Amino acid sequence: MSDLHPDVAKLVATGRFPASAATRLSQLLPGLFCQHKSWGIGRIAAWELDEEKVVVDFEDRKGHAMKPEFAVKSLELVADTHILVRRYTDPETLAKLAQEDAPALIREVLKSHGGSMLLDAFEAVIKPKIVSEAKFKTWWENAKKVLKTRPEFIVPPKRTLPLELRAGEFTASQALSEDFRKAREVKAKAKALEAIARDPSVFTDRSELAAILKEADEVAIQNLRLHAVEALDLILARDELRDKVPALHADTSPGLAVAMVQDGLRLAQCVGSLAVTKQRRVFDALVDASGDAGVESLLPLINKLPARSINELCGVLKEKGYIGKMNAFLKIGILHRTLSSEALAWLCRERTGIASDVFGPELSGALLSAMERDHMDEENRKANRVYNALIDDRELIADLITGVELPQVRIFARQMMITPAIDDMGKRSLLARFIRVYPEIEELIHEGRDEEEEEALIVSWKSLEEKKKAYDHLVTVELPKNREDISIARSYGDLRENFEYKSAKEYARVLARRKFEMERDLQRAQGTDFADAVTDKVSIGTSVALVDTATGVAEGFTILGAWDTDLTRHIISYLSITGAALVGRTIGDEVDLPTEESNITRRVKVTGITKAEVP
Repeated sequence: MSDLHPDVAKLVATGRFPASAATRLSQLLPGLFCQHKSWGIGRIAAWELDEEKVVVDFEDRKGHAMKPEFAVKSLELVADTHILVRRYTDPETLAKLAQEDAPALIREVLKSHGGSMLLDAFEAVIKPKIVSEAKFKTWWENAKKVLKTRPEFIVPPKRTLPLELRAGEFTASQALSEDFRKAREVKAKAKALEAIARDPSVFTDRSELAAILKEADEVAIQNLRLHAVEALDLILARDELRDKVPALHADTSPGLAVAMVQDGLRLAQCVGSLAVTKQRRVFDALVDASGDAGVESLLPLINKLPARSINELCGVLKEKGYIGKMNAFLKIGILHRTLSSEALAWLCRERTGIASDVFGPELSGALLSAMERDHMDEENRKANRVYNALIDDRELIADLITGVELPQVRIFARQMMITPAIDDMGKRSLLARFIRVYPEIEELIHEGRDEEEEEALIVSWKSLEEKKKAYDHLVTVELPKNREDISIARSYGDLRENFEYKSAKEYARVLARRKFEMERDLQRAQGTDFADAVTDKVSIGTSVALVDTATGVAEGFTILGAWDTDLTRHIISYLSITGAALVGRTIGDEVDLPTEESNITRRVKVTGITKAEVP
């Protein structure tokens, strides 16, 4: 009992305090510093044991009274040299040190916490007592830059790893090597190698750098498939180091080049996740690894990359002398309508630059095809790259049609005016750009109005109602069901190998096309009961009697609306080949009608015309 404070011994003797905790309470003397898990650092201000109180002045809770039993369990004594005690007693000095020598302050913080702290715990020590909340972010970013140049510190690449103070003395090269070899994740390896590449001059022994390069190559090869983006970062850091130390060019694994060629297409599709400054370097490495024989295998990437990445890839191909192969690929894509919207938008933007040799009037068909393809795809409709290029680039139409024969320009303009992929306001804007180059195109405005009237569809009221019901079923049942199928298929993962997803997306395009066609037809439809049909000649709403001039066999057809065909009842549409051949004929006329055999017709004679009995 000799270790007990006299006042504590009295409490134990009277049975007011357990003997098992008495020694611990005797150590919590007034004037000493302590720490509570929730309330932080504090100084024991006084004992009031007669009233069963231990009074503690915490930083933000002065004069806080605690039961002695609770104080023994929850308080830990802290040395006077601890950073938290110094913050308690002299925060002004620490705040000044933070501004004048941030690494010195951080060193003291880490030493007080065993040399290692997670960033959340570190920040809790610094702000707001030493560095204000408003200034902390800028202060820490600046401090990190300095710490990365100091071998004794290990700055974590992410918040889940600790900020550390190395034990013992380290040279800069030893510290950088240790960081690289201790890194477990590929991304951390890449960061450590980037740090080495920033200043390789600290390594006096080239064999040490060669060993680091060899390990980087091995890690990259192992991770190209599972962690492609991180592996690419590691390869770029490796190449940067080799470029700064030319003697290292011989110290590289041939296996890495082979692996890059084998996985080239898949790797390049990951490039979009990298910073633009790194993308060109990746393509540079891939083209070098592929060589003359393999560079054509990289060309399909043009249809898989965003426009920004396409520019980097094509820039590398041009620099390395593959502009001919690139242009040949682009020309075939334009001809066959296989270039992606991103590629076409890039091509338009680069028409006076890299893509100048392939830009021309032939591009118009590919642009229209891609624009309509995206319009039919719900996922791509909002980001219709080609539409945006045509609308936003006011000189694009002029560059496409200048010097082109007027008939070809007229066809292009007419296609622009009838495509569903451009709204009315966009069509007016584009037509104005055509007229600016070819004023004769203005006639299309009036032609369009005449054609709209001529293209009206004559339909029976019954077929019109059936068409509306079919449209409602498409919109309310089939399309929602297809969207649900896509959502379910997407949940199966890996869309590149997901047959259900691809099938549902393909069917979505079929439904979108059907919806567009039905909407267009319903807008043009004019319902009628055929009561006004005339019988002096074959017209819509009449029945016509015929006789085959070769066989003498009599037959007949009823000619009704566009959607009324029923061959079992000899009802045909006025738009059918047979219907179109008969309309306008009078009794006694002979007409050549098609047969089931290609290019062979048969001659019939009109023998009678009557009003049709409409079902």
